[in-house]
Formats: sequence, structure tokens, C-alpha cells
Amino acid sequence: MYTEDLMEIRIHGRGGQGAVLAATLAAEVAFRRGYYPQAFPFFGAERRGAPVAAFLRYSRSFLMPRCRIYEPFCVVVFDAALPKEVILEGLKKEGILLVNASEDISPVWSEVAAGRKLYLVDASHIAADYGLLSSGMPLVSSVMLGALVKILQLAPLQVLEEALQGKIPQFERENLEGARRGYKEVKEVVQDAIFR
Repeated sequence: MYTEDLMEIRIHGRGGQGAVLAATLAAEVAFRRGYYPQAFPFFGAERRGAPVAAFLRYSRSFLMPRCRIYEPFCVVVFDAALPKEVILEGLKKEGILLVNASEDISPVWSEVAAGRKLYLVDASHIAADYGLLSSGMPLVSSVMLGALVKILQLAPLQVLEEALQGKIPQFERENLEGARRGYKEVKEVVQDAIFR
């Protein structure tokens, strides 16, 4: 759901990629911008690599639903190999799709987006550039967070940087750089009229 007062976002990823962390940090950014945020995960006993979902909701009013998000305005995809029907479930026709993917697969995602706004950022590549890996899996949370904050015009880069300070102390510099690049390198894909 999206109104002037309420934004709902669903994040899809795999355990260990940082989807829950990204939702939590995005809530921190929203709070710094004067919103009332909620961030929460949805997963069972899954292990690293299993599909997970995280949810983010923010509003100027503290009165908002307290449940999973079934009809998000924005869907964020940390792993482009996840089942597309799960990713798209409930996404508004006027919604936004943000995908961790390189531009060379944009025709595939343009068809999947079916006229929705589509944004791509190669978060896996950026995370690898900064050594943000765990058992070979790119930790893309900060990069995708930067891209999300940018496309939603949630906050200027400086607010994002302030929200990240001290949150991931082991790799703070790397995550800050990753977030900056995500913010700067996310691109909207202009879709062919056939998919609109």
C-alpha cells in the first residue's frame, strides 16, 4: 500500500544476505526523516541461503497496520534467482521493483516488471569490490539500502551515512562505501512500450 502517509515495502532475499538488516537500517533512515517506521522479518527455521522476506512500513502517523505486507508499493529483490511469482505477488501495478542485477539482464526484468517502475543496481558486484562476502555470498544489504533510499527519495546521502554509522562496526567503512555506490549507481530501466 502507498498513500501520502504510508509506504509499504517488501524485501526478498536469502538468509545471510542482509535483507532483515537492510529493512532495519531503512527504518532508522525513515525515523531520522520524521517518519514512524516498522521493520520486521518473516522466516521460519531456514538456514543461510534459504529464501527470506523482510518488511518495512513507514508513515507520518503512528497509526498504521501491524501485520505482514501483502500489497507493497515497492519490492526489493536481493537475489534475482528467486521465484518471480513470489516476488511479484501483490505488487501494485503502479509500484516499484528494485533488483540486484546487472544491466545486461534488464530485458528479462523489464518483462517481469510488466510496466512497473524498474530499477537495477549490481549490488553483488559492488559488495564483492569491498570484500563484503560471507562464505562466498555477497552481503548486499548496505548497497541495496543505498539504492532504496535513493529511488524512494527517502533521504539525502548524508542522512543515510549517519544512520549507518556504528551499526556494522566490523566493516563500517566498506558498508558506507557500498551504500554510497548503491545510492549513486542505481539506474531506472526504461521499458519498451510492449511491456507497459
